[in-house]
Amino acid sequence: MKIVYYVFLIFLLSCGGSNENLIDLKSFTDQGEKISLIKKKNLNTTDVNEISNLQKTKYKVYKDWSQSHQNQNNLIYPSRIFLDKKNKSISNNINKFVIYKNKIITIDSKSKIKVFDMNLKSLKSKKIYKRKIYKNYNIDFKIIAFKNKIFIADNLGNIHCLSINDLTTLWKKNFGVPFKSNLKIHRNNLYLINSNSKIYSISTEDGKLNWSFETASRDLKDNKSYQIAIYNNNLVFTNDNAEIYCLDLSKNNIKWSLIFQTANFENTPLLFRSSPVSIDNNGYIFVSTNYGYTYAIDITTGLIKWSIPIYSTNRFSITDKYLVNSWNDRVFIIKKKNGKLVFNKKLNNSKKYDGKTFYKDLIIGNNWIYVFDNNGFKTSLSKNNLRKYNRIKIGKNYQNSIIHKNNLYINTKNSILKF
Repeated sequence: MKIVYYVFLIFLLSCGGSNENLIDLKSFTDQGEKISLIKKKNLNTTDVNEISNLQKTKYKVYKDWSQSHQNQNNLIYPSRIFLDKKNKSISNNINKFVIYKNKIITIDSKSKIKVFDMNLKSLKSKKIYKRKIYKNYNIDFKIIAFKNKIFIADNLGNIHCLSINDLTTLWKKNFGVPFKSNLKIHRNNLYLINSNSKIYSISTEDGKLNWSFETASRDLKDNKSYQIAIYNNNLVFTNDNAEIYCLDLSKNNIKWSLIFQTANFENTPLLFRSSPVSIDNNGYIFVSTNYGYTYAIDITTGLIKWSIPIYSTNRFSITDKYLVNSWNDRVFIIKKKNGKLVFNKKLNNSKKYDGKTFYKDLIIGNNWIYVFDNNGFKTSLSKNNLRKYNRIKIGKNYQNSIIHKNNLYINTKNSILKF
């Protein structure tokens, strides 16, 4: 037995070899280079100056702004506004507002609807919830005006329909799950998405459900996941699962769908966010996501015309040739035809203010590109010379704005400013 033991011990020692032949595990794991399977350079912070001006733009006159992003296809063209000075302002705690038939319709976080004329004179008001409802919840509303009615959806799962003339409630429906998307109306039907990425078609006449379509949904959600646009009979929407769908409303079926991919799967954001979906008059969809890309997609086939590794979840302003948008403290311009980045510039903060700047909205005016940030500043970038800009304070807590003819109305959450 002892003989067998000694033979086994000699065998182990001979197999082990000298220390020089042993593998150094740390050296083995440290050798080589880490490989990223999918990696493209992001252009968000890359300076580009291939154009020096933004001239020869066609202008649009906006007589109504009855929904978020102006119209069904969320298409914002340049206008002839010039923000020289503030004409008037009123203090009003506003959650959302629209302009319909020369009336400003607002709703605040306490569910109070107010109607103003275009000179900000109050005409009528009404609350749709009692205090015991809104004191326990932060209620967020989405509104749209159509055929002398105002439709209001909220994150309590309710949809309200009121007469604009006297604010009487025509009907109210509860669907149980919070609504998150902007609202669109097409052929007397209201379209919206809830927090489970389920899209609804609801009759504007009586609130009855026409149909609903459920798509994949994640546990982690963001309000900017859910975007809707309509062009002709095509409804395009995004969901919180980083998907984009096109539905044919004349046939009530899916034309196509796509999944947004990240430039580097290792850095996929936990929450998917999308810019508002914009569709131009040629039927091209322009959309950008926090996964790192801006896309041009053919609405008929779903084919991607081009994509570019630069992104923003803000709304695009669109000219005949360019897409114009903002990201953090930068403004960038992309050619619509081929997706080429022709301008990307950081607009430095004023020396008097050193706070972190995040641009929230951008509008192309007569001579200037106006950019509004989280600190209440307006930065004006010259269309004649894209190297020239200035920055002034206009208010606190910029939320959104509406163009009406030659005026701009700005909602700062605690006031309305008219320029």
